[in-house]
Amino acid sequence: MTMSNRNRKYSNGTITVVWQPAECIHAGVCFTSLRKVFDPVKRPWVNMEGAATEQIIDVVERCPTQALTFFWNDPSAVTPGKENSPKLFDTKNLTRLFPAPTDEEAAAKAAEKEGVTPAAKITFRRGGPLVIEGRFDMIDENGAPIQSKLKMVSLCRCGLSDSQPFCDGAHFKAGFRK
Repeated sequence: MTMSNRNRKYSNGTITVVWQPAECIHAGVCFTSLRKVFDPVKRPWVNMEGAATEQIIDVVERCPTQALTFFWNDPSAVTPGKENSPKLFDTKNLTRLFPAPTDEEAAAKAAEKEGVTPAAKITFRRGGPLVIEGRFDMIDENGAPIQSKLKMVSLCRCGLSDSQPFCDGAHFKAGFRK
């Protein structure tokens, strides 16, 4: 992880959470899972006193791009197996790393074998990204897959994201309203 001047650190004394906005695709795992800690409407948007350390770690470890990571303030307090997980998306190369399938993924594979494809939900966020949820594949202009079997992704609509085609929140600063 490289630290830039845009990166932010938030601490509760036990751990420090680092947010790297350039890596964030606004999948929403953090704020939909633990709104008392991660609230994009509030400033600062991370309140480390909003939940127990273990709950915060659990949510941070589910960040698909590792835009959110953490470190223990006291290295001797590291719980084995609670170091940061590998990121699921490399936003620079658009590479998906596949973790072991979940029960939900196994059920979806069984449905695929029977020819049933679950529908994806597409939400237009006024002044923000296009959010796609469900099971879907992403392909580039040549038809080559760039993402596969995603559950949620936020796509840039303003054209200003440094993580194209993903949203990185650039629309907030630009005042994008469409």
